[in-house]
Amino acid sequence: MNRRATGSLSLVCLSAAACLVPEDAKPEVGLLVQGASKFVHRGITNVDNPVLQPRLALALPTVHGDRIGVAVEGNMDLRNDTGGAWFPDGHAGRFTQIEAIVDYTKTFGDVTVRAGVHNYNLPNGLEFPNGERGATSEVFVLVSANVLEATPYFSWHYDFDEVRAPYYRAGITESFALSEDFTLILDGSLGYATSAQSAWLYGLDESGFADLRGKAEIAYQYDPRTTVLAGVHGSAIVDSGIDRWFRDIAPQGIDDDPIWFTLGIAWAF
Repeated sequence: MNRRATGSLSLVCLSAAACLVPEDAKPEVGLLVQGASKFVHRGITNVDNPVLQPRLALALPTVHGDRIGVAVEGNMDLRNDTGGAWFPDGHAGRFTQIEAIVDYTKTFGDVTVRAGVHNYNLPNGLEFPNGERGATSEVFVLVSANVLEATPYFSWHYDFDEVRAPYYRAGITESFALSEDFTLILDGSLGYATSAQSAWLYGLDESGFADLRGKAEIAYQYDPRTTVLAGVHGSAIVDSGIDRWFRDIAPQGIDDDPIWFTLGIAWAF
């Protein structure tokens, strides 16, 4: 999808939001500044060196008691060498992936449904080793529920722009209060990529169970508006064909079972 079409879609979403938001509503603003030891997206190591990943999010209540959200996040390479990774070298200090999300969240008892549009932009997509990659957009629906103090979830993502195919993810997350100020967050999930999605994400036209992903994160509530986050993450490609391809996709291969660490600080206003 070209930028004009993407911008028009966002304008329509925001215009519709203006009709749903109460006149006296105050937005909730969230800012996250996070460093990561590498950048992994849906199982593929995009950057195998330290990166900076900021995120800015805005949420508004609606006249129906639901929420409308708008967020922008990015990945900035901190070194020119991306290592054994999918993204091209030579872009230290620059954003190599920029994402924009517009969504609507509604709760039905213990079930929460979040749906929206997610746009991905790859500024250096012309340099990819296995074909050009540019901007693309997907619609998504994420359904989660509170079950015995845990939260299982399922998401459907359909790229209606470049790929025109779905990607699925199912998982479960749970939080544990360690003390008054510390919380442990655990999350595990498994993705499934259709053949067209696999071709776009990995450069291999083969469907299969993709990334088995896990996270353990400690959140420290420094004050009512400030949270410090430290996490360890892991990912492994389940499908053997995709896994073999990762080792051959670039001269140095791509890390197919990455483990990475994150450290960030979040503010809520």
